[in-house]
Amino acid sequence: MLKRIYRSSIVYIRATLILLIQTAFLYPDRGDLISTEILATRNVNNTQTFIETELAQIVTDMFSIESAQYGYWLYKISYETIDINGNPHVATGSVSYPRVDWPDVPNQAFPIMSYQHGTVVEKSDVTSLAGEWILPAILTGAGYVYVEPDYLGLGGSEGMHPYQLKEPYGTAVVDMIRAVRYYAAFENDQFIVNDQLFLAGYSEGGYATMAAHQIIERDYSDEFNITVSFPMAGAYSMSGLMVDLMLEQQPYGQPFYFPYVLFAYLDSYPSIGTAEQYLLPEYVFLEDWFDGYHSSVEINDAMPEIPITIMKVEEIQYFEADANHPLRVALQENDLWDWTPQAPIHLFHGIGDELVPYENSQMAYDQFLVNGAQDIHLEPIPENFGGHSYVAPWALFGAYQIAKDIMMINELGDINQDGILNILDLIGIANIILGGSGWGGFDYTLWASDVNMDADINIQDIVALVNIILGN
Repeated sequence: MLKRIYRSSIVYIRATLILLIQTAFLYPDRGDLISTEILATRNVNNTQTFIETELAQIVTDMFSIESAQYGYWLYKISYETIDINGNPHVATGSVSYPRVDWPDVPNQAFPIMSYQHGTVVEKSDVTSLAGEWILPAILTGAGYVYVEPDYLGLGGSEGMHPYQLKEPYGTAVVDMIRAVRYYAAFENDQFIVNDQLFLAGYSEGGYATMAAHQIIERDYSDEFNITVSFPMAGAYSMSGLMVDLMLEQQPYGQPFYFPYVLFAYLDSYPSIGTAEQYLLPEYVFLEDWFDGYHSSVEINDAMPEIPITIMKVEEIQYFEADANHPLRVALQENDLWDWTPQAPIHLFHGIGDELVPYENSQMAYDQFLVNGAQDIHLEPIPENFGGHSYVAPWALFGAYQIAKDIMMINELGDINQDGILNILDLIGIANIILGGSGWGGFDYTLWASDVNMDADINIQDIVALVNIILGN
């Protein structure tokens, strides 16, 4: 009798979930999955060949990456998110998950690695449109579910990309991860995610990673637990170090960075003013070139070597003299060096970085310690390793080495996600059968409880788990 009641309850709960999901599509909300589109797939052998070929072209024999353990499926996804004003937007990104080929069946849950990409200007210059590249192959081959948000204004997202504004990065990353979790739980039976969440990114991606870390802990701590984050070479002091760098009026290696920031801030903070107000008349046209369809090379060719000289002299003077200048205030709102992280952070930065000074990471590291953060690490990369672009592979490789000792791939039955199958997991399944606390998970708990994979959770799963424990 109790068994029949339990099964009836399961049927009722599943029917209710389906109804709620169908209803949700009528009223789109943040993190809702809109569509998926396959981009590429490789089995484990082809993945290894692809990695070796690509790695040889990038860094020759400098790095040693472990052999791929999985093939991968790479998909473009579209999902619901919001802009800085809370208005709904459709955003895109890519997800790559481990491929398990016959005769094996998917019986493992994988951690999420959210990678925030570096600066791009063209909408098409993102993985969801450009296609496969080495990083998702390496990380998915190692057992991560690789997630790469395009951000607002790039990929399939309309409007201006909110470059170097922290809030839109946080919401884009959070909602992308929500969409991937939904995809794994309800629309794809080939992979499942556990509760580990890694964040990493270089340059703009370093800033975006730091922003996502801060915003997740500030607003979404009941939904996500960050395992560790790796902000790399980010401009965390927008109103201080980066402003000072521009005000030096020295040649700069990527002149387009300056107007990219300026136009993004003008777009998101209309009270700051207009391009005509700030720029010399002969450079106002640049605003139209940040539409996502012009390259950074085109823009750099149209720029002077000293980026700030596109501004009117009097506007530069007003900015320097006024501590409460609206642009300065907006930049201060987007600084990321003065807060208190709870989850571990490893800050990577090249000492010889000529575009985003190393002091950005040193400043954040020092202040985090002053604020009482407990697990913060600064990983300086020696000056002789080169400048901003040359250091990137070393930073990524360093983060990869740290993460591999922390990441966990869980098996069916590991209810408490500790990597061990034991009596605690038996208790977890029993609690679910009896209607206890086991229903609390987003999807992992229910998946892990169905040890024999028969779409039901009952005493047979306890027996199956006991057999696995004894067999081990």
